[in-house]
Amino acid sequence: MLETLMLSTPVGPSVDSSLAPVVVAPTYNNAATLGDILSRVRRLGLPVIVINDGSTDATSSILRNLLDEGGDIRVLTHSRNRGKAAALATGFAAAQAAGFSHCVTVDTDGQLDPEQIPDLLEAARNCPDALIVGFRDDRKADYPARSRLGRRISNLLVRMESGLRVRDSQCGLRVYPVSFAREITCFCGRFCYETEIITRAGWSGCPVREVPVNCVYLPPGQRVSHFRPVVDTIRSFAMHVLLIARTLLPWPRKRWSRAAPHHANAQATFRDILGWLSPAEFSRQLRDDGIGQNSLAIGLAIGVFIANLPLYGLQNILAFYSARRLHLHPLPVVVGAQISTPPISFALIGAALCTGHVMLHGRFPVQADYHFSQTLHDLADYHLRTAYHSMRGGLGPFLLDWVVGSMVVGLATGAAAFAVGHFAFTHMVRRAASQTPSDSAA
Repeated sequence: MLETLMLSTPVGPSVDSSLAPVVVAPTYNNAATLGDILSRVRRLGLPVIVINDGSTDATSSILRNLLDEGGDIRVLTHSRNRGKAAALATGFAAAQAAGFSHCVTVDTDGQLDPEQIPDLLEAARNCPDALIVGFRDDRKADYPARSRLGRRISNLLVRMESGLRVRDSQCGLRVYPVSFAREITCFCGRFCYETEIITRAGWSGCPVREVPVNCVYLPPGQRVSHFRPVVDTIRSFAMHVLLIARTLLPWPRKRWSRAAPHHANAQATFRDILGWLSPAEFSRQLRDDGIGQNSLAIGLAIGVFIANLPLYGLQNILAFYSARRLHLHPLPVVVGAQISTPPISFALIGAALCTGHVMLHGRFPVQADYHFSQTLHDLADYHLRTAYHSMRGGLGPFLLDWVVGSMVVGLATGAAAFAVGHFAFTHMVRRAASQTPSDSAA
């Protein structure tokens, strides 16, 4: 259910601006900071749409007081909390109905600086069809370590899904073209929306531009956060699993109606493939301490996972295909897939069969589980029909155990490969950096 509080002034676009922006501010139980944030936004002379997402604190009274003060502001209220994605969707719909071209989104928890909105709008004027995303400096001393890790993992996954190199896939200070926000559908809600929409921007042909922004992290006792570490992390993980799976599928994805036409030609494709295979690109990623080393390490892990799959003879093809679809350098993926060669492959198959059988039956397998000894006996006695049925009866359980076990063993060995690869790549970079001064001095 959606309620609309009285408008102090009809919210509508300015007729003399190259853009027609409106600030969309979703809020949920941020009464301590809401009034200050909205007052600072209104001093910029921009119209504001506030979405009260079912707040249970003093938010409603604060918003009524702001309406009484006058100004270009509109307040929409969800009768219950529906999450940030739903609040943004409500704001985008209202902005489109009012004729605005762009929505500036800002959080109301006091961490982001509304005075930087003009910087983002300037970037939007230079590229009106782009999604403008603020990025925070994660090297600051007060930047939470947990947030830094989550953000870098998110940035890496967005790059794998879309090929976009973003520095902050989670910042809430942004400028959305209204037609893009309304036309491109995201399927994951709440906090996942802001990451998913970047991936879908890459898929749909919407450019993404980044602008540096400030961020203030209040002391733990004063910080108001509605992020639930366990539940929201699980949701984020599930979202990325779905997006990665969609990335691996070969058929085209939906493009934004205003995206620049995509004209592929043989020469450009050939240059792109050469750049993808280039050792120089591998070296560049190796030196990138942001996500480059993680990208190479995860490529190695994916190669090792592929090596465990019961698809012998196809591992290298799958390694190249996966690397290409996931925007990874092919070298570590293909190297990781090579553990499928004997004698290691025999150990992997044995581990997969044992793991799969234990998971499905609660015990380790024995030879009689697969009927192969009986099959060989029947073949020796020329009982071909009996041997065929025996083989078929044993092959099904054998393959099922192998498939199930290979997934588990593949994940475990892939995780180990990531840890080893990340350590090795990081050590290589640090060693090269430590040798550089002595080399130059010599």
